[in-house]
Amino acid sequence: MVLIALPPPQRAPDPLYSTLSSSSFLVRIFDPTRHGTQALTFRHYGPINRFDHHRIPDEGNCADDPDRGIYYAGYTLSCCLVEYFGDRGVIEIKDEQVCRVQLTRGLRLLDLRGSGGLRAGSVAALAKVADRTFSQAWSRYFYEQKSTYGDIDGVHYLNAHNDEEAIALYERAQSTLLCPDHQILRLDHPSLRPALQQAAKDNNLDF
Repeated sequence: MVLIALPPPQRAPDPLYSTLSSSSFLVRIFDPTRHGTQALTFRHYGPINRFDHHRIPDEGNCADDPDRGIYYAGYTLSCCLVEYFGDRGVIEIKDEQVCRVQLTRGLRLLDLRGSGGLRAGSVAALAKVADRTFSQAWSRYFYEQKSTYGDIDGVHYLNAHNDEEAIALYERAQSTLLCPDHQILRLDHPSLRPALQQAAKDNNLDF
C-alpha cells in the first residue's frame, strides 16, 4: 500500500501541466432537481468529493464557501457514467441530464496522471484513495500555493472507477464554460440509449 501523506510535500515539487484548448469539449452529468444544479453550475458547498478545495469551517463540517466552487467533468459519457453511478453498480436514471460543454479559452490544469502525482509532491494514488480528506487537502494546497503551481484552473487525473481521464475545475474557470441549450439532454433521451448500453457493458454496470 502506497503512503499518502498530507501536504506540504517532503520534496520540492516539479509539477506537470496539461492544457485544454479552446476547441475542447467536456461532458458532465448533473441532476437539476438537486440544489438547482445546472449545466454550468459550480458547487460551493463542501468539501464532499475527491478534489473539493473548499475551506473547512472551524466546526469541521461542510459548509457553503462563496469564494470556492468545484466542477467535475470528463471527456466521455462513459467516464461520467462510472463516476456518477459506479458506486451503485447500476445506471438508474431519474432526473439526470447530460451536457456537452465548450471552452471559450484554453485552461491550464495540474496534471496528476502517471508521474504527475509524484511531480506535484504527492502520488498517483491520490486520485483513488478512499479517504478523501487527503485528496481534498492536496487540492486546497494546489489551489492556494500559487508560487509553486501558478493560477491553475483545476486538476487533470485518472478516475478511480475505470482510469478514464477526468477533470476537476476550480471556480477560476467558470467564466470560460459555454453550453447552449441544444447541448443539454435528459440522460434517458432515446438518442443516448445505445451509448448508455455500450458504456454499461464495457464497465460491468447494470442498465
